[in-house]
Amino acid sequence: LHWSGWTDLALEYALGFGFGWAFFQAFAMRGMAGGSYLRSLKLTFLPELLSMNLLMAGMVATASQLMPWITGGADPMRPGFWFVMSMALVVGFSLAYPMNWWLVTHGLKHGMFTVRKGKSTMHDKHDTTHRSGGMTEMSDMAMRPHAAHDKAPKPSAASMAGMATLSIFCLALGIAVSRYVGM
Repeated sequence: LHWSGWTDLALEYALGFGFGWAFFQAFAMRGMAGGSYLRSLKLTFLPELLSMNLLMAGMVATASQLMPWITGGADPMRPGFWFVMSMALVVGFSLAYPMNWWLVTHGLKHGMFTVRKGKSTMHDKHDTTHRSGGMTEMSDMAMRPHAAHDKAPKPSAASMAGMATLSIFCLALGIAVSRYVGM
């Protein structure tokens, strides 16, 4: 559509955040909100914002660096564009991973191996063999109905403010890098 860089960035952020928050996070976390989707939306807003800021920081900086050098990098109808977006997503994921780890360990987001209360696992139903001591504490916790996620200490307001400041700083830095390159 040949929009300006700012319009394109704003739309990408809004769509990414909107789908991540309203669909993936709020639906996945509504069990922790007593089954209420609206309450889940409220609980997942800040964690999704923190995660999205870091994801976009990595993506926008990477895409702006690669697009001028990859043939078809700015044209969604060409393979080069999808290569650039794939690499940007890898960098964004890597940058957001520590924030997401922090959010999961503090019970603010669900992890891939989070087992909800009341849910049975394949381990519970089918594993009748004796377990060896080789299983780590975290994977053991993931196999039990009351996973570590449910017992996570909630972060203080000061630590949440610090993480929010960090995520906003990283997003601003990613945008600054992309502007310097010429988004």
